Amino acid sequence: MNGNISQTENKKIDLENVRPGMVTAKEVVSQSGTVLLAKNVLISQATLKKLFESDVKEIVVKRVNINIDKLAQKKGMQDFNEGPAKPVVPVSVAERPDFREFEQEYDKKFEVAKDTLKAISDGAQIDLDELTEFTDGIINKLKCKSDILTFIGFLKSYDEYTFSHSSNVALLCNLFASWLRLSDEETTYLTAAGFLHDIGKLKIPHSILNKQTRLTDKEYEIMKKHTILGYRILQTQNIPNEIKLGALMHHEKIDGTGYPLGVTHEKISKYARIIAICDIYDAMTSDRVYRGRICPFEVIKKFQISSYGELDTTYLLVFLKNIAYTYYGSWVKLNDGRSGEIVFINPTDLSRPMVRVGEEIIDLHEREELDIIGVI
Repeated sequence: MNGNISQTENKKIDLENVRPGMVTAKEVVSQSGTVLLAKNVLISQATLKKLFESDVKEIVVKRVNINIDKLAQKKGMQDFNEGPAKPVVPVSVAERPDFREFEQEYDKKFEVAKDTLKAISDGAQIDLDELTEFTDGIINKLKCKSDILTFIGFLKSYDEYTFSHSSNVALLCNLFASWLRLSDEETTYLTAAGFLHDIGKLKIPHSILNKQTRLTDKEYEIMKKHTILGYRILQTQNIPNEIKLGALMHHEKIDGTGYPLGVTHEKISKYARIIAICDIYDAMTSDRVYRGRICPFEVIKKFQISSYGELDTTYLLVFLKNIAYTYYGSWVKLNDGRSGEIVFINPTDLSRPMVRVGEEIIDLHEREELDIIGVI
C-alpha cells in the first residue's frame, strides 16, 4: 500500500471525529430513513458539512485515511476539499462499465420476467422465489443499490412497455423497502407486489394497451379495468393478500379520488400506497410515445406540487428525500446549456439543489430562471 493510504478495521465513530479522507463502510441513513451517503463514499469537506446538517450522530467508516494534500497535488487540484477549480464533465452514465453490466443483466432477466408474467396471467402458479430472483440478479450487479434510480433512466426504451414498467417498479419497490428498513420477508413481498401490480393489463386489448397516441375517454375507462382484472388473476394464488391488493388498489388516492374503489387513506393497502409512488415515478422518468422522459428533479417538483393529498405523505417524503440525496455529487445539465455537479441538497426545496459550475456555486433555490433538465 502506498504512503498516501493506510487502512485499519471498520469502526463506528462519532460525527465530530469524522475527517475528510475517510471512507464510509456502510450506508449513512438519517433517522427518517433517508440514505445520505452510499457505502464506499470518500468523505470530503462538502460531504462532512452535509452530515453535520443532518440528524446523524455517528457513522461507520473503513478508516482509510488519505493524505488529502498529496492526492490533490497528484490530481493537479488547487484544493481537494473544495473540489477541482475547473471540473471536467465525467463520462455519461450510459458509457460507464457498471451501467453496461447492469443493462446486460437487465436485458437477460427481462425476457424471463416477460415469460413469467404471461404465464401467471394464463393461470400458472406464482413462485415468489422465482419472482425475486429477477430483482436479486440485477441488484447484485450494483455496487450501490441506489444506482437503480439513475440506471433505469438510461435503459433503452422497450416496445413492450408493460413488461419493462413492471420490472422497473419491482426494482424501485425493492429499493424503497431498504429505505423503509423493511424485513427481508416484507422486502420480498413488496418487490413481488411491484412486479405483479400491472398484470391485469395483459387482459386489456392490444389496440388500447399499445396505442401510439393518447387514449380516448372510452378507451381510458377500459384501461382502468386492469386493476380489477389483475386482482382476479391473483385472487386464487397462494400469496399474501397485500400483494393481491397492490394490483387492485395502486391507483387509489388517499383523498378518495382514485379507482377502482374510490377508498380513502386508511382503507388503501400499505403496499398499494408504496407502489403508487414507484408506479408514477417510473412512468414519468420513462420515454413514452407522446413525450420524452422527465428529469428526476422535475419529477420531484411535480410530486411536490400535485401529489400531496393524493399519495401517502409519509411514504412520499421518504421517497423524494432519498431520490434527491441519491443525486448528490452527480453531474447535471442546466437549461442554459451549462453542466455542473450537485454539491448541496436543500432539504426544504428538494428539487432545487446547489450546483457547482466551474468555480461558481449556483443555488437553484435563488435562481428561479434556471432548472435541471437532465442527469449526465
